[in-house]
Amino acid sequence: MCDILECGAIDAMAVVASPRWSRGDVSSSRPRAREVIRTALGICRRRAGILAVVGLVLFGPLAAIEAFAVGIVHGGIERGEPLLYVGTYLWISLLMFGSALCAGLLDTLVGREFGEEDVGLRRAVRTLPYGRLVGVDLAQALVIGTASLLGFVPGLVAFTLTCLAGSLVMIERVPARLALRRSLQLTGRRFGLTLLVVTLPVAVEHQILHALGVHLELSFLALWAMHAAAAILVLVPVVVVEITLAHQLLRSEDGRART
Repeated sequence: MCDILECGAIDAMAVVASPRWSRGDVSSSRPRAREVIRTALGICRRRAGILAVVGLVLFGPLAAIEAFAVGIVHGGIERGEPLLYVGTYLWISLLMFGSALCAGLLDTLVGREFGEEDVGLRRAVRTLPYGRLVGVDLAQALVIGTASLLGFVPGLVAFTLTCLAGSLVMIERVPARLALRRSLQLTGRRFGLTLLVVTLPVAVEHQILHALGVHLELSFLALWAMHAAAAILVLVPVVVVEITLAHQLLRSEDGRART
């Protein structure tokens, strides 16, 4: 009887500690860019409504702060003031902030796409691990903002290596520190793929926004609308790509471990 109870307790502990993703469809094949993008775009088409709502609610307030930071950058360029560097750091950091929280929320809302149950928006908002996700966002903003001041390439590398941390908080149910470490491991093995499907779209979007914000005489409201639209049309789909890539890299990793 004790043996049965002991085995049952061990099994229960294993279930609690196991990552929150299905191992039923395990494949050792390496994920490819076309497969990742096709899967993510399919999710975006099927869930366009909820993705747009999440993007507007989550990134809308941040877009207002980003527009303010762009104004500081523009003023610093015109006057050659040190505020240029302050504004640049603030702008780059804020562009990164919110992606982990968005990844956590979207991973919960579209769980059926990855073999889990869908969760309603009210329940998702109530049950998110906010501390861990915000911790990832803060760490990413600090690391990527600082790396970007050292140069364009260091910023790209920092973003690429840490971009899956928000998704991994949800999928593997780990603290922010471990999620960042796991992101480094997974993206380090497939750096080129991650750079192509996640980093390059974000980098192009950021460069376009930067050019438009600095060189055009846009009002604060126009800047806010531009950043909010970019968040819905570019950043939210990229977050879906991050979630998809994280799931596929984990399945590939588990498949290789079983062979």
